[in-house]
Amino acid sequence: MATYLISGDETLISLELTSLVDRLVGDNDRSMMVDDFDCSESTFTLAPVIDALTTMSLFLERKVVVVRHLHDLPAEHVDNFVAAIDACIDEADLVITSTGKVLKSINDALKRVKAETIGAVVISNQGERIKWVESKLVEAGFTYSADAARLISGWFGGDQARVAGLIATLTSTYGEGAKLSRSDIEIFLGEAGSIAPWDLTDAIDKGDANTALVMLHRMLADSHPMQILALLANRYAQMMKIDGRGVRTAADAVQILGGKEFTAKKVLEQYQRLGSAGISRAISLIATADLDLRGGKDWEPELVMEVLVARLARLGGATPAPRARAGKR
Repeated sequence: MATYLISGDETLISLELTSLVDRLVGDNDRSMMVDDFDCSESTFTLAPVIDALTTMSLFLERKVVVVRHLHDLPAEHVDNFVAAIDACIDEADLVITSTGKVLKSINDALKRVKAETIGAVVISNQGERIKWVESKLVEAGFTYSADAARLISGWFGGDQARVAGLIATLTSTYGEGAKLSRSDIEIFLGEAGSIAPWDLTDAIDKGDANTALVMLHRMLADSHPMQILALLANRYAQMMKIDGRGVRTAADAVQILGGKEFTAKKVLEQYQRLGSAGISRAISLIATADLDLRGGKDWEPELVMEVLVARLARLGGATPAPRARAGKR
């Protein structure tokens, strides 16, 4: 018996569930091997779930029991479901999905059977997103060019759920186990996906103007230039808050900025890279762009933002000037 709990974002749960069940079923007949139940349905009853978990399949040596939307399981069924998990036969694999909190009694039962937890969440870190895309390509049996995962991750951004549709299209077009080139993938990418704000600010912080401009145009598809300007202004305003306050660690920055330590650490690192002069220059650039967007310069808003982002990226990538050393006394 193997037990899995897939939790997180609904759209990504579906992607992870499809991938996992396909792996568990293998070459067998899915219609015969999989028993699928949905706790959110008005007609849901627990008896068939218990029966599926505790009785052998008539036709196959193994079976897969899927219980969707565990967070909607009626309270009166909880104890019996826990008992069913404990009594599950070795020949049944149990797959559970939930977007909400799992009750302690069920969670304890899952621990007893050493359930594997699969997190279906939007990945904000670009490097982790690339690794995640690579894992999906490998699961699909593809071999691929070195930049394939980076291409897909960068194009879809936070819309990870679209990866499943892309892989299905690639499989139907080129066949399982095909070797994919960049051009093989590009023609099926469709519209660019949404991106998170930190995809833009991270590129600026690294001094990567090319990536920053790509991220800017992706954001401009859904956001007004003034909204993006406000995002950037807030970013550097946070750096100003810690300027001159003796902040040395992320924990110190959190005390001033609030929020998560990971975010505060990124603000602190960029502050340390720019220094007071660099932050002042960035604020000046943003103030000028604000005036230009309000009619101060006869430019298209997109051009104003392009120039701003390029200048901020150049500032972010500049080597900080060494601090003057105090003279010896």
